[in-house]
Amino acid sequence: MTADGTDLFGQASALASEGKSKDAAFLYRQLLEIQPQHLAAAQALADLVARGDVAGDPAAACKAAIDIETGSIYSVAKTALNHERFDVALRCYRKILDLDPEYEDAIWGLAEANYGNGDRKEALVWYRRYHDLFPDDPEAAHMVAALGDGPKPVRASDAYVKETFDNFAEDFDRQLLEDLEYKAPKLIYALFRDVSTGKDKNLAILDAGCGTGLAGVEFKSHASSLIGVDLSPEMLKLAEKRKIYDELLQEELAACMQARAGAFDLIVAADVFCYIGDLADTLAAAGVALRSSGRLIFSVEAQSKRGFSLTGSGRYAHKPAYIRKAAEKAGLREVSGRNENLRMEYGEPVKGYLTVLEKP
Repeated sequence: MTADGTDLFGQASALASEGKSKDAAFLYRQLLEIQPQHLAAAQALADLVARGDVAGDPAAACKAAIDIETGSIYSVAKTALNHERFDVALRCYRKILDLDPEYEDAIWGLAEANYGNGDRKEALVWYRRYHDLFPDDPEAAHMVAALGDGPKPVRASDAYVKETFDNFAEDFDRQLLEDLEYKAPKLIYALFRDVSTGKDKNLAILDAGCGTGLAGVEFKSHASSLIGVDLSPEMLKLAEKRKIYDELLQEELAACMQARAGAFDLIVAADVFCYIGDLADTLAAAGVALRSSGRLIFSVEAQSKRGFSLTGSGRYAHKPAYIRKAAEKAGLREVSGRNENLRMEYGEPVKGYLTVLEKP
C-alpha cells in the first residue's frame, strides 16, 4: 500500500464498482483504521451504508465523513486566518457551517475573520451567535460589549484575560514577534535606559502581566530579584521555561501589588494596561508596591479623545493626558513619556504611548 493509501482505496473502489459492497466496505474500514482522516474512504463507506448495501448506522457513517471534511476545512481556515487571508477563511468557515450548522469553532471563526476583514457589524452578528450558545464564555461576552451599543466595562474581566492568553500561549511568541512585529518590551527597556541615572543595577523588579517573559528577558540583567505575575497559567508555564524569574505568581495584578507594600524598585508592564480601562486602582496599587523613588514603566494603546475607551479589538486605548491625571491622583508623577508604534495589526501600526511614572 502506498503512503497515502491509494492502492487500498483503489482496490476498495474497484470492488464497489463490481457490486462487491461488503468486500469494499471491509477495505474502506481497514484504510480508515490506518488513516482515520481519509475523507474519500469515509464518504465511500457512508454511501454504501446509506444505500443499505452493507450493515451500519447511516447517520453515524455520514457524520463520520462530515467530521473529517469539516476538520480538514477548519485547518485551512485557521491557517488562512493566522495569515490574514480573511477571504479564504470566510469561505472555509461558511462551508463548514453548510456541512455542520452547529460547528462552534466555525461560528467563532466567522466572527474573527469578519472583524479582521473590517466588517465589524457582521463580526458582531457572529460574536452574538456564539454568545447565545455559550452565555458564560468570557471572550464572547467581552467582544459583544466591545462591538455592541450597550454599556462598556471599565476593564476586561479576569476570566476574559485568562482565557484569551491561555488560548494564545502556545503560539504567542511566534505570532507576536514574527507576524505582528511586536516591539513593546524592547521599547519599554529603551525608555528605561534613557531615564536611568546609573543606579540601574540590583533592582527588585516586578514584571507585571509577564506573559511568556519577553520583558523579563530585557530587564533580567538589572535585577537583584525578578518576579513575574500573570493571570494565565499557560503563559506562566512558558515563562518558567526561560529560567529568569525568582518567582512566578498567578494573581490579579492590582491585588498582587497591593499585597506587597514597598517591595519593588521597578515595575514594568508591556501591553498589559490595554486590558484595563479605568487605571485608578491599578496605579494606586503600584504606588503601594513601589519603594520611595521607585518607578513604573508601561505601555498603553493611544487615542486622541479624552479619557479611555474600549475599542472594537476588545482592548482599551488611553489618552496620555488621562495617564498623567490618573498617575497624579495615585501619588505618582510622570518622568518621561513618548509615542511609539507598538506592533502591527491587520497591516496597520498600533499607535501607543509609553510612560515612566515615579513615586516621589
